[in-house]
Amino acid sequence: MNVIEQSYVFTMYFYIMTDSYNEYLKLLQEFKALPNEFISESIFDIAGYPHYENVCSNILAFYLNPTNEHGLGNLLLFSLLSLANGREINQENIQINREVSTIKGGRLDIVIETDNQIIGIENKIRHHLNNDLVDYSASLDAWAKPEDLVVKIILSLRKEDESSGFICITYEELWARIRERIGGYQSTSSQKWLLYLVDFMTSIENLYGENMEISKNDAFFIENDERVNEMLSDRNKFIAKLNSLVKEVFDKTKEPDKCEKQWIYAKSCLVHDFKLSGHVIAFDLYVSPKGWKLELFGRDPQSKLYLSELVKITPPCNYKLPSSSLYKDQRYVAGNHDLKTSSDEISKSLIEWMNWLIEAESKRKKQ
Repeated sequence: MNVIEQSYVFTMYFYIMTDSYNEYLKLLQEFKALPNEFISESIFDIAGYPHYENVCSNILAFYLNPTNEHGLGNLLLFSLLSLANGREINQENIQINREVSTIKGGRLDIVIETDNQIIGIENKIRHHLNNDLVDYSASLDAWAKPEDLVVKIILSLRKEDESSGFICITYEELWARIRERIGGYQSTSSQKWLLYLVDFMTSIENLYGENMEISKNDAFFIENDERVNEMLSDRNKFIAKLNSLVKEVFDKTKEPDKCEKQWIYAKSCLVHDFKLSGHVIAFDLYVSPKGWKLELFGRDPQSKLYLSELVKITPPCNYKLPSSSLYKDQRYVAGNHDLKTSSDEISKSLIEWMNWLIEAESKRKKQ
């Protein structure tokens, strides 16, 4: 390739890279302009509980029982019955059972028995309704006393097909009815259990409604799928380029005396472990888009203490390790370099630090 051809290729490469840079910058600016779609997590979201129907049914059973310590009385029970055409009258005797075996060996999530009605609840969170409602319905009818009103409820995130006398009530409908009535119960409720209920309601709401629709953020990724993938692909190539620099430093840094092990961790970190007087002192040299970082630390509490003694007794020549350089897990930040720093310079700095460590141990032994 002659000089003119080389110049042409370089010019075309420059324009292509400039176009990519401007395209990616525009893409990032568009993403930054999107609204912040913050959804507050509840303690149940963090624990993963709302995803399990059994756990949700346990919580519901607790609040559906008016005599439990939550202090909300019949708020949940009557709110549910008002939607299912049940009897909203005070009952002296209420018994709530979980996972009740049916005639054909099925399991009905919640069964509530009162003085004059029996209520069966099949709770559906993430799974589709494929239960034997005929069996459930026949079982409820068989358990009921002659004067009982039998109420059959499917409680779910979305509307399910109704059959065998079961009425479908969504969580959205139930929560709305509870919020209409909750004001009359706040004075008698336990603040702790009231907060837990609100938290539970919020976590269920996070499983349906707006967050199941296509948001503006979702639309952005749908509309820009190709460009985002291109940018991620180019970023991966850039990270691979940075990782190749770690290999360069590895090749240029000979394993010094007393270095027990030298290896590359996760492609982006060059590690050296030193065994000094029974202690393991390590260097981690990281590379990232922010630059190079060299960390010095002991691998166990005794080694950390030993390293702090070396630093106090023999301050590193041409370097300083102030207390401000100490951060998480008692690691010293021994050096920061930008990405323009050559692999030769990085290797030289690393070797100087390793030589200091060996000399510091030697001086300590002589004391």
